[in-house]
Order: sequence, then structure tokens, then C-alpha cells
Amino acid sequence: LLDTSNSMDGLIDQAKTQLWKIVNELARAKRDGKSINLQVALYEYGKDGLPKGEGYLRMIAPLTVDLDRISDELFKLKTNGGSEFCGKVIQEAVSGLQWSKSSEELKLIFIAGNEPFTQGTVNYQTACRAAISKGIIVNTIFCGAFQQGVKTKWKDGADLADGKYMNILSPRKMRNW
Repeated sequence: LLDTSNSMDGLIDQAKTQLWKIVNELARAKRDGKSINLQVALYEYGKDGLPKGEGYLRMIAPLTVDLDRISDELFKLKTNGGSEFCGKVIQEAVSGLQWSKSSEELKLIFIAGNEPFTQGTVNYQTACRAAISKGIIVNTIFCGAFQQGVKTKWKDGADLADGKYMNILSPRKMRNW
């Protein structure tokens, strides 16, 4: 889930690169010595050109094994606008994707952005609790100073859904992954 609002202008490329690194690490994962069946979905949120009635978010690709498609779509994303609703996009990913019902499957959300996690009409706490109740872990990537992400509730979102809180600062590397 990637924030494509104007406030991400200076960090969008780094955020895309870090998300893609995470996908590649997961793609190399093994379970019981065998390669996993990795499925990835892609959402953008925060771009004013996206439908207001849908919370300024768009599912670009549903869960798929086609990582080439995900890479192509991810690196085409550009910024524009500024209505970043983290709770809404998490809620949409939790309810709108065809997640495995198996408790044996690892289900992860990575959400990256740089505005307060609290914006919008969908409470981020409610969305994160709904995710973890379905076995979906929410990991947050704040694009800015570590303590600013803590202050603006990015760490709280990850904590609520058993995830990890990370941050990236241009030109530094991502912390805590």
C-alpha cells in the first residue's frame, strides 16, 4: 500500500525501491525447504486524481503470483495530490483481497507513507485490529524521521497488528527491517 500524494515527492522512488526489496526477500523464502507460493497485491492511496468516494485509493493489482506485473506497476507510480487515508486503504486491502483462509499461510500488509496515520474517516486502530483478527500482519514504513513516525501513529498501527514499524529517510537506508 503506497502513498502517492505530493508530500511523497522526495521519497517516492526510495519507498518503491524498499517495497520491491521486501518483495524480493519474500520471493526467496522457503518453507520446509521448498519455495513458497508468493502472492502480492498493489494499492496506491493519497492521490487526489483517484475517486474521492472510494477514499482516494486504487487497487492496481489483486493478489497475483505475477511479480513482473507488480514491479512494472509499482515503478510506474507517480505522485499527485494529498488525501492520505491509511485506515481506509488497510480496510480495503483486508476486505477487498482474496486472502487465504488458512492459518498456515503468512499474510502481510506493508503500508508506506509520510503523513499522520490517523487521517480519514476510517480509524486506523479499527482497520489494524480487523487485519490481525483475520491473521493479517500490518507492517508500517514511515517515510521520514523515526520519532515523527512514532508521534504520528505509524508505530502504533504496526504494534496493533503484530507488525514491524520501519522508517526510511532519503538518502539513508530503511531502519528496523
